[in-house]
Amino acid sequence: HFMHKEIFEQPSTILNVLRGRLLPEEGTTRLNGLNLTPEDCRAIQRIVIVGCGSSWHAGLVGRHFFEHVAGVPVQVEYASEFRYHRQMRMAGTLTLAISQSGETADTLEAMRLAREAGSRILGVVNVVGSSIARAADGGMYLHAGPEIGVAAIKAVTLLWVALLMMAVHIGRHRGLSRENGQRVVSRLQQLPEAPTR
Repeated sequence: HFMHKEIFEQPSTILNVLRGRLLPEEGTTRLNGLNLTPEDCRAIQRIVIVGCGSSWHAGLVGRHFFEHVAGVPVQVEYASEFRYHRQMRMAGTLTLAISQSGETADTLEAMRLAREAGSRILGVVNVVGSSIARAADGGMYLHAGPEIGVAAIKAVTLLWVALLMMAVHIGRHRGLSRENGQRVVSRLQQLPEAPTR
């Protein structure tokens, strides 16, 4: 069945999301699609992650990556609840909109509200050319391919990998040492070999 198939597709899809993006010698990642200069990375004061369902759960794990690797405080918001909070205009806010499909209506609305509050928006999506990808200031594609199983196995795994790569990228401009960056990148390189039948 599809869930079984997609569990064992994870090594190849992890390779897809890592391909061409790891710079082991420098201890960082190449994520030009984020459209963040080194100065932009240093100016980040907080990150707000918005998503629904599995994407929200991936954001909870991503919070630890950004706080521990990049040294940035993070709040994770359920996108459908985001509209009910008063949006504080805080300089240096970066909002990450996470969605496998890139079409989640609540996440799109959260993006709109975050932009009105002055936040820069990055999208992390699987579907190229999706609404979230088009509405964001930059972002990252997962390259997971179609996911039929409801459990979102591949998408969540790839979201963790993508968020860790983003944390390394931002962190290297905010005081993460080259050696510690190399350590994380080395672990990322080993990921596709971990799952076996």
